[in-house]
Amino acid sequence: MKFFCQFAAALLLSAATGACAQISNPDDLVAPTPKNPAANHTRPTNLPDDLQWMWAFAKPGPNGRADDLRLDARFQLLLAREFKQPQAMWGTPKYALPLATVIPMFVMKHGDVTVGSNRYLTVDGCVPDFCAAHGMLWVDLGRPQPLLVFAGVDWTGENQPADYDLWLFPNRELGADELPLALTEAISHWDARLASAHRTVPHIAHAVIVEPDGKPFALDPQLAGANTIAPQADTTTNEATGK
Repeated sequence: MKFFCQFAAALLLSAATGACAQISNPDDLVAPTPKNPAANHTRPTNLPDDLQWMWAFAKPGPNGRADDLRLDARFQLLLAREFKQPQAMWGTPKYALPLATVIPMFVMKHGDVTVGSNRYLTVDGCVPDFCAAHGMLWVDLGRPQPLLVFAGVDWTGENQPADYDLWLFPNRELGADELPLALTEAISHWDARLASAHRTVPHIAHAVIVEPDGKPFALDPQLAGANTIAPQADTTTNEATGK
């Protein structure tokens, strides 16, 4: 954990930071009021590009080129444009990095780019020197306005190394009752891939959705697709413990 914090602090020095609300205890959050599924979302007049260029990074299969995607200037611009909420996961102003800066950190090592149903794309990976902190960016390319959700997993600091928090950051308003089945399945498949690679499969103690305006809402981890695989320790990477 020490190296993980040092790594975050180093990036903090080179990133533009600002004051933003942080969240330190997911237990204090409550689930949002269920929304009317028939409610229409306002579509902007200047829709972003269709992101079809991202498909190229899924080749060669089955692992794709996560490093190349992460370093692509279009990817950096995409994150800055789509994710405006505070990162919230670390819960202290000391690491108040913008979410668009944090996402590449959470997919920086041991990453894969996968595709599904000729519509969905995911890129995942973990934080160097602390692979127990890992992330996945899920993209639905089959919508006129692509839906992006970043899922970040971080150790709670309790019951080492068993309990983790799952944070979901959508690029547009997405209530707990509106999670796409393809997203929850992707989170379950993500755990299955981690298990097959003998990496950390977390037990998610808390799940939180942070909407684009920064409002956090608690979510049942199982509704997010978590905890479908038995937890296991990392026996593959040298970054499992940060030592």
